[in-house]
Amino acid sequence: MAVTLDQAEIDEFLSKGHTLIFTTVDREGYPHSTPLWYAYLDGHIYTRGRARSQKAANITRNPKVCCLVETGDRWRELKAVMIRGRAEVVTDEETRRRYAQAVTEKYAAFREPAQNMPAATQRHYSTPDAIYKVVPEKKVASWDNRKIRLVQR
Repeated sequence: MAVTLDQAEIDEFLSKGHTLIFTTVDREGYPHSTPLWYAYLDGHIYTRGRARSQKAANITRNPKVCCLVETGDRWRELKAVMIRGRAEVVTDEETRRRYAQAVTEKYAAFREPAQNMPAATQRHYSTPDAIYKVVPEKKVASWDNRKIRLVQR
């Protein structure tokens, strides 16, 4: 039995996932991974970052990215979807609005009120952002170790 997920399982998993590990490539060729919140809209991962961040600089230089959403603590529970592709800046206002609405709804219970943050953090998060759409360029990889049939001894 294959441990991969079919497309319906991938869609459900990515729709419900919590944290995206978003990896870009820095100027020296090293991976630069960041945990981010995300939305899964129309079969694509969308996420955002500060427009003047390391992540944005890396994407401008090299749009190749890797995204991983995973869950599970024990080996038998490990489940993940990995997407390798390119990040495209989203400029369409309707898509930006849909993304913002989806993320606001998905993470409402996890947000920290701005007034609880230090002034420097509030300033940081008030700077312009960039929203990225991840377009797969390689086969999407997935696994669910719960599908592995264990040997009964």
